[in-house]
Amino acid sequence: MAQLLLLRGAKQLLTLRGPNGVRRGASLSDLGIIEDGSVLIQDGRIISVGPTRRIENLKETKDAVEIPVNGAVVMPGFADPAIHVSLWERPSLPGAVARRKKSLNFYHESLTLVRSCLQHGTLNAEFKVCSDPISYSADVAALRQLLAIGSNPVAMVRTLRLQSSGVDEANLVGFAAQLGKLRRGKLAHFIELAVDHAAPPLNTVLKLLSEAGLPLNLTWAGGSIELLRRLLQLAQPRAVFCSSELQPAESALLARSSSIVVFSPCKDLLEERENPSAKKFAAADGAIALGSGYHSKDAPIFSMQMVVALAVLRLRLSVEQAISAATINAAHAMGRGAEVGSIEVGKRADLLVLNLSDYREMPRRIGVNQVAMALRDGNFVINRKRAKASAP
Repeated sequence: MAQLLLLRGAKQLLTLRGPNGVRRGASLSDLGIIEDGSVLIQDGRIISVGPTRRIENLKETKDAVEIPVNGAVVMPGFADPAIHVSLWERPSLPGAVARRKKSLNFYHESLTLVRSCLQHGTLNAEFKVCSDPISYSADVAALRQLLAIGSNPVAMVRTLRLQSSGVDEANLVGFAAQLGKLRRGKLAHFIELAVDHAAPPLNTVLKLLSEAGLPLNLTWAGGSIELLRRLLQLAQPRAVFCSSELQPAESALLARSSSIVVFSPCKDLLEERENPSAKKFAAADGAIALGSGYHSKDAPIFSMQMVVALAVLRLRLSVEQAISAATINAAHAMGRGAEVGSIEVGKRADLLVLNLSDYREMPRRIGVNQVAMALRDGNFVINRKRAKASAP
């Protein structure tokens, strides 16, 4: 018999229902709010969303297990497209030698991080593997450990992140061999190229990356506008990861592109960046997403609630824009927007119940974990309220 679950009576149900694809312009601010809303779930998928009065009158509802969420905010689970991990441990003291971690230690550290992300409402996350010293074999080993973790308790997307200065003619042969391992072992979903100011011959590198058969993303640290234009044309990345210090010409070019630009306000805060170009980018109808930018040394913050708060307080996005950028657009940046990121019929039931009576309070409660309950694929993974289910 099909399992039916009813989340009943949310004070505010943030559906984020809207056009297919990435949200831009006015749609970025439309959370599709239903006052006194309910969600009906069957076998981990959403089968009906709407006002409680309508949902409770559906014939399917009489067979559903009921979870009351009265007075709470219900929203899609957060998606984090910017978590960085490495098998190499960067030394704390200048001049010290980097140390390679044991694979088992890396596995347990990564699993602990995944569980911590879950506790703060991240239900889908992209883990990017990048060795500080260039070591493709270490990256492959790290990706294998992440594959072993899989998608429990958080659905994971795996990415190999490369520094463009480390990909040169001298090591292309070894690099090509590692890409073959990625393809055969299905170790990665994306490749991300972090572009240095002194970029190598792009045609050679991009051709090699394309042969891996994986979608390509970019990290852009600023530089020549012509280089950025060329990269967008040649790579056609799904996502471009930037700091909030975009120059006007860079922002305008990216806003006109099909790429989703991902900002990490926590990382910007720790690196003392002040330029709020994200607001101008969103106003120019750019496709904007948010990520934590987590790195164990540089930016050890993984809470997407904190990311939303800082996007409002420092990047000057509206609360609505920040929530959309941390859910549906972040899911699209990870290639998962068709499955998660909004509460719509047919999508996976990845949902959060927050200890808030109004979503606009989220930035005012900075530093407080508001997650009361979380469901992944319609199953409880967090239940801090000890909610009692009512039998049909």
